[in-house]
Amino acid sequence: MSVSPAVRLLSKDDAAAAARLHAACFEPGEAWSAWAFRDSLALASTLAVGIEDDDLLSGMIIVQKTPPDAEILSMAVDAGLRRRGYARTLMARLCALLGPYGMDRLLLDVAADNEAAIAFYKSCGFLVDGHRKGYYQRTSASRVDAILMSRSIAGHTGKSEA
Repeated sequence: MSVSPAVRLLSKDDAAAAARLHAACFEPGEAWSAWAFRDSLALASTLAVGIEDDDLLSGMIIVQKTPPDAEILSMAVDAGLRRRGYARTLMARLCALLGPYGMDRLLLDVAADNEAAIAFYKSCGFLVDGHRKGYYQRTSASRVDAILMSRSIAGHTGKSEA
C-alpha cells in the first residue's frame, strides 16, 4: 500500500532541502542557494508549498505576495517523480491558500524554450500576457526570451486551507 505524498507549507528551515531540489531541476547558474531560499522563505510576503515523497522534498512552488497579485518565483518537481500530478497538486493548494491574502491574480515568467512548463501552465489556466526579449541569461552565454503569463485565482477565496 503506497502512502500519498504530503503537501505542506515550507519555512526557512526547509532552505537546504529546497536548494538541493532546485539544483537538481535547474542549470547550475540558475539554481538558488540555500541562503537565497532561507532569505526568501523568511519573508512574510513569501508563501511556499512543498510536496514530500518518502519524507524527501520532491516538489515546491514559491510565490511573492504583492496584493492583488502573487508572482511565482520558482517551481520545481524532481525529474524522477514528474508526471505523477505533483505540480498540479502544488498549484491547486497554492491557489486555495492565496485567496485569503487578497490575491486576485497569479503571475509568472517562464523561459520561452521551456515547452513543458509552458504547456503545464496553459493547462492550469494561465494565458500569455507578453514577452521579454533576451530576459534569461544561459550559462552558455546565450539569451532566451521570457514569456509572461497570468491567471485569475478569484473563486478560491472561500476555499482557504491556510
